[in-house]
Amino acid sequence: MDLIFITTKLKNQFPLNQKAIEPHPKKAAILVMLYPKHNKTYVFMIKRALHLKSHAGEIGFPGGVYEKDEDENLLATALRETQEEVGVKVEASQVIAQLPIVNTRLGFEITPFVSVFSVAIEFKLKEDEVEEILEIPLTSLLATQQRDVSFSPEQDLVMYWFKHNRIWGASAQILREIQLKIGQQ
Repeated sequence: MDLIFITTKLKNQFPLNQKAIEPHPKKAAILVMLYPKHNKTYVFMIKRALHLKSHAGEIGFPGGVYEKDEDENLLATALRETQEEVGVKVEASQVIAQLPIVNTRLGFEITPFVSVFSVAIEFKLKEDEVEEILEIPLTSLLATQQRDVSFSPEQDLVMYWFKHNRIWGASAQILREIQLKIGQQ
């Protein structure tokens, strides 16, 4: 069989999966914050600043990359990044769960943590990193789930919507895990 024919047929049909070629994934951690407001459970999310090199304008959870010299562990990463990005100091005792690791196509291994607050959260966003704070009723958000076939139609990926904002990728996978755990499908 002709190599040019094979190349033409295979090209871009099987894009390189970064986690398959990255020998040591970059470790990161995020914090899902749940709290009561108006007699509902809310989830706290951020819209990343539009000028950032990566994930600009995307909706996600506060968090970031593990800093070996700064962070004792991945929980410390999530807590540090949350305080840096949105000015919320979260104590380890407020963290109730660690969800399964999410691997991204860009070679990140994200460890999600969940914290619960007894009152609404007061925040102060770091404007050079965060464009907007989103306070979203959890049940309403989970009800917007749709199948996401934009990257990989054969995978079971989902996305969610809040107003005009699409929540996809790792953030959607984390929300899906929460949805499965609390039985809201």
